[in-house]
Amino acid sequence: MDILASKNRYNQKKIREVYDRIYKKSPIQESEEHYRCGGGYLLKEAEKHGIDSVGIDISLEALGLVKRDSFKTKVICGDAEALPFQGESFDVTTNLGSLEHFIDPVKGLHEMHRILKKRGRAAFLLPNSYFILTVWNVLKTGTTGRITAQEIDRWATKEEWKSLLENNGFKIEKVLKYNYKSAKAPVKYRVLRPFIPLNLSYCFLYLCSKL
Repeated sequence: MDILASKNRYNQKKIREVYDRIYKKSPIQESEEHYRCGGGYLLKEAEKHGIDSVGIDISLEALGLVKRDSFKTKVICGDAEALPFQGESFDVTTNLGSLEHFIDPVKGLHEMHRILKKRGRAAFLLPNSYFILTVWNVLKTGTTGRITAQEIDRWATKEEWKSLLENNGFKIEKVLKYNYKSAKAPVKYRVLRPFIPLNLSYCFLYLCSKL
C-alpha cells in the first residue's frame, strides 16, 4: 500500500472547509466511548496536570469548541504541515488520529521532527488497515464497512506505519494497541476485544523518540 498516494489531489483551503463543516456539528467521534478529536481534550488533560502545552488545528470551528470549554491552554489555527514554531522548541509532540488525514504526512512528520528538542518524544495514534472487524466485514460481505466524512483517510499495517515514521526521523520505542470500547459494537467484538492481537487492533499507538 502507498500511504502517500492521494496527496496531490487536495489543497489546504478545501481541507479547512471540510473540517469546518464537520466541526459545526460536533467533535469527530465514532461513539461516546471513543477518543474525541478537535475539541482540545488532550490539551485539557495536560493543563490539569500542570503541563505547559499548545494546540494547533486547521479548523476555526474546532478551535471554537476548545474556547467554549474555557481552559487556558493556547490554541492556534494553522497548518500542521508548516508549523509556526521555532526549531527544537518542544519536549513532546502528539499526533493522535490526525496524521492519516494530512495532505502530505511526510511534511507533517518533518515539521514535528523539526520542532522537537534533542531526545524529544513523540506519540502517534494511527489506524490499522487490517483491524479485526474490517477483516470480518470483508470475509462476510466483501466490503470493509468503513464510512468516513473526512476528505482524506488512510489506513496501513503496523509495519507500514513503522516504516513511515522511521524513514522520517523517529525511533520507535514502543508500539501499543488501541481497541475502542462501545456498547454499540457487535457482541462478538466486545467478547474478543481483550484478546485482539496487536497486528489486528483498531489503532496502533507509536511511542517514539527523535533521531
